[in-house]
Amino acid sequence: MDKHLLGEEHPEVAIRLNNLANLYREQGRYEQAEPLCLQALEMGKRLLGEENPWIAYPLNSLANLYTYQGRYTEAEPLYLQALEIMKQKLGENHPRTIKVRENLAKLYDTRDNE
Repeated sequence: MDKHLLGEEHPEVAIRLNNLANLYREQGRYEQAEPLCLQALEMGKRLLGEENPWIAYPLNSLANLYTYQGRYTEAEPLYLQALEIMKQKLGENHPRTIKVRENLAKLYDTRDNE
């Protein structure tokens, strides 16, 4: 519906794609989640720019997906990039910055305990 109302190249469409990807990830539908994460990230970068704080959301979503799949070496740089964007744009103590930092810590904990 958003694509029809707003057009294919609208930031709201990228947000919806990212949200749908997160839902699929939570359902264990990883094969369906990954292309949506990548599409949301690419669309967001194209429409909003690489340094827009929103870009950290699909970066974090893709990193979460990779972490769930045990793809830690792919997840880590995404978390680090998301964390850097959040720190620069929203500050060290913003709730979203803290959440990405927590996700990165969970990755390290999970990876190190396997």
